[in-house]
Amino acid sequence: MTKRLIELDDDLLAAARRELHTTGVSDTVRAALKQAADAAARARQVDWLREGGLEPLADRETRAAVWR
Repeated sequence: MTKRLIELDDDLLAAARRELHTTGVSDTVRAALKQAADAAARARQVDWLREGGLEPLADRETRAAVWR
């Protein structure tokens, strides 16, 4: 883990702390970063599904091969 010195908007930090139910600055920043990364990953998964990511599994033989 890398220690960094950054400037934070106190009002924004307080709002994030309330929303994330965290207590300290580090906890709040970590939780916000994790939430942002998780949201981006979910959005990529939704895009993959919309683009037909599961279509190959519609074929019975392909589906069976997954379980082998």
